[in-house]
Amino acid sequence: MNYKVILYQNENDSTGILIHSSIPELPKMQSTQTAVLTQSLNAVDTFVFSIGYENPGYNLVTPMRSLVKVYDGKDLIFYGRIIKQNPVMDSSGLLYQTFTANSVEDFLHDSVQIQQTVSSCTIKQYLQAIIAQHNSQVESYKNIILGAVDVSGSVVTRYLDYEDTFDSITNRLVNVYGGYITVEFNNEHSTLNYVNSVGEKSLTPLRLGFNMKSASKVIDPTSVVTRLIPTGDDISTDDDSSSTTDSSLTTDEQVVTPKTVLSNPNYVQDSDLESEFGVHYGTENFSGVTDAATLLTQAKTWIAKQSTATESWEIEASNLHLIDKTVDDFKVGNQYQFVNDYVAPTEWLQVSEVDLDLVAPTNSTIKIGDASLTLSAYLSNKAKSEQNLQKKLSYLTQLSNAHANTINKQVKATSDLSDNYTALSATVQNIIDNNDVWVSGSKFIDTSSNNGAMSVSDFTTLYATGVKGIMVKATEGTTYVNSTAASHLANANSAGIKTVGAYHFLVGGSTGTAQGQAFLAEIKALGLPTSTIVACDIEDSSLSSDLATLNSMIADFYKVLTDAGYTNTCDYAPASWFGVRFTSTAKYKWIASIGVTTKPNGADAWQYTWTYNGGKLDCSYSYDKAFI
Repeated sequence: MNYKVILYQNENDSTGILIHSSIPELPKMQSTQTAVLTQSLNAVDTFVFSIGYENPGYNLVTPMRSLVKVYDGKDLIFYGRIIKQNPVMDSSGLLYQTFTANSVEDFLHDSVQIQQTVSSCTIKQYLQAIIAQHNSQVESYKNIILGAVDVSGSVVTRYLDYEDTFDSITNRLVNVYGGYITVEFNNEHSTLNYVNSVGEKSLTPLRLGFNMKSASKVIDPTSVVTRLIPTGDDISTDDDSSSTTDSSLTTDEQVVTPKTVLSNPNYVQDSDLESEFGVHYGTENFSGVTDAATLLTQAKTWIAKQSTATESWEIEASNLHLIDKTVDDFKVGNQYQFVNDYVAPTEWLQVSEVDLDLVAPTNSTIKIGDASLTLSAYLSNKAKSEQNLQKKLSYLTQLSNAHANTINKQVKATSDLSDNYTALSATVQNIIDNNDVWVSGSKFIDTSSNNGAMSVSDFTTLYATGVKGIMVKATEGTTYVNSTAASHLANANSAGIKTVGAYHFLVGGSTGTAQGQAFLAEIKALGLPTSTIVACDIEDSSLSSDLATLNSMIADFYKVLTDAGYTNTCDYAPASWFGVRFTSTAKYKWIASIGVTTKPNGADAWQYTWTYNGGKLDCSYSYDKAFI
């Protein structure tokens, strides 16, 4: 992800200032503190971040006035105001400030709904009246436009009372009719939508061994009622229908109860619930009911339809979309199939919250909102969980037996090898030295953006053909950066192919020093250690034909790298260039010679084909262990 954060001092600041970018050399938030964007369903999104004293936005924030925008590439994914500021000096003397920002939905807390009647209105008209009151009370930059509304409801008279606008929308609409409140924002205005559904079903599962790190599920049955005491409307003392009242109540407390039609006048019982959870009393008032038989019917319906339990999830998962674009990104409202039989049955779960770490994007946590369970669903899940537990016990038993067999075989193997200690020692030493991985002539590939996107599956296929290592093109000249380098390395490593290093395509028109600096910046961004091979591709027609001039340019290029600790330098060029167009002084020589059957003289690596495995792919033989 290419995250960018821009701070605006107040609503009149139209340009803002960059306080964070994923691009090297640009300002950064404090990676050792926090930079988490939390996106939620039917809630105000929050952004908590820290910036150090050297950050250009350090002293520019005014809480409740300063605004902040977060971009993922070109997409605006958060817009809101900073509400809290916390200056800190830690025990090491590090100065930084932590800020909390709320998204534009928070503006709805700045207005109050004046008591009024909205006559004969649809849900959309009612919501429009709420938004209109909000807009009339706040500054123009806090105004919100009403967008799509597809939640249905009867045309009735509705009311507003003295509560803030956000609470009015939540209590009088979402909690009554369901649905989701979403806000879209751009550089001009914010649009509020009220819709029946959000998100889509993702093709990417949440699966152990794929992207799931941890998962916890909480089932809460504490709100269940197994014996309900229902009441209806208050009745006056001169009402003749005394047979429908509970005579134990005082005269001015009398309410309708189902006493006359119950063998036990105190409650309505659900024996199935009581068998599962025990006795739990509860009360419910049915406004408008003045008849005991009707009250009994409604009470039985209520206790049968109540949610037996609620369940909620918290799942920590790796966002593989960062390294493999064929894997879906995590988005609030989308549904993902949970696959982990040892925790719970396979099911579709809707994401209610995503925590995005802008400094370490692979650390994502997703949360699943509370879901209501009927008694049958609760018992079905309970039975499946018990079956899964038996399955897990069976699996563990099989695993234990397999381990026991393995141990017995290892004991026998050790006994056999003890007769030849010298050979065993040599084998162990080879394993320690990693000699079992490399042999002279081992194959490695080199890739660039010309190879396009390559998945883990693509590299797994290559690994099966004997490919052990990968070199990636990182840069060319001073302006070009290979956008596929990071994903190629990550996916190749996942398939078991080791990183050999990276190369730079040297061109004329700019100095060796400038090109070395561009290459150094990118290999650091890729996280390549100083032990990797850093190669210079010397073959472009724009390079000087003067031997001394080209030698000097190459020397300047390598000096930038060796000064930074990257000493495993490597010259790559066609065989005809070595000793003719330039004098090779690098630690290794990687020679391209296509269409011949023998290794070029002096080659530490030999690129022998451009069409490996039937595709447009360079492949080389390794004659030095450094290349695998």
